Amino acid sequence: MEREASPGRGRESGARGVFALGFFPLVLGGALGGAIWLIGRGTDPGLALLATQVPAYLVVISAERLLPFYASWKHSKGDLRTDTGHLLTIGATSFGLTPLLTVAATLAAVELSRWVDVRLWPQGWHLGAQLALALVVGEFFQYWVHRLQHTTDFLWRFHATHHSAPRLYWLNAARFHPLDIALNTTASHLVLIGLGCGPAVIALHGLFSGVHGILQHCNLPLRLGPLNYVFSMAELHRWHHSRKLAEANHNYGQNLILWDIVFGTRFLPAGRRPPEEIGIEAMPGFPSGYWAQQLSPFRWQRVKRESAMAPGQG
Repeated sequence: MEREASPGRGRESGARGVFALGFFPLVLGGALGGAIWLIGRGTDPGLALLATQVPAYLVVISAERLLPFYASWKHSKGDLRTDTGHLLTIGATSFGLTPLLTVAATLAAVELSRWVDVRLWPQGWHLGAQLALALVVGEFFQYWVHRLQHTTDFLWRFHATHHSAPRLYWLNAARFHPLDIALNTTASHLVLIGLGCGPAVIALHGLFSGVHGILQHCNLPLRLGPLNYVFSMAELHRWHHSRKLAEANHNYGQNLILWDIVFGTRFLPAGRRPPEEIGIEAMPGFPSGYWAQQLSPFRWQRVKRESAMAPGQG
């Protein structure tokens, strides 16, 4: 049976302890609360998302410079330019993909309504309650897509880009191959929109995923305690980036850890700090440049050969 423990250097005290416990709920809760308030006052959901997500990002970025979890993760390992390129790519991917998914899912919902004369989504619920339901439902499909990305060679060739990061900091939340992030987004959005989830809830879901994502990858000494059984946050996610596959093939949840608990893949070892050296142990030849990573799934056998010939490989 899994035991729970904080893998840090002991209990923080004073201001640092307050920060460790309070930063995550304050930033995520503030962004969500602000967006719900704006939407309730008639603000367009897209504008409400932008108005709350950007300040949350700036707070996390600033805090990382002042209070890092690992000091070595504050400094670029030649990855800043690569991650910036990925940020622009997934932004463009999400911007272009969302309307296509909306059209496809809406058409599917219309077809479904011909067969099932039932309103499937509880649109009368408070936005916060609808968001909670959307997270649970959407996460189920994202969990299985993510798990297959680790266990299926064809999908892993796209997902490996994310795990090639040499350190964890806020911008790692953007290190994805565009086809990888497209699959992940499709897995949840098609289902949610098809069930009748409205634009405001989809926007809140996107806000939650975006803010949670940078907190999940941030270089900050956060502690969630019992909330590590609810959210798939940094304490859990750092183990997902371990160089050892036996450790990395856990904690697949994007936002929630619920389905990892249900399917037995939650991992938070007692009395150990998460690895400072991260990456893909079995693939030391994985390219570090932006364009090379974009092409890596289509040159997969070459990447494997270069990894096999890397120093230290038998």
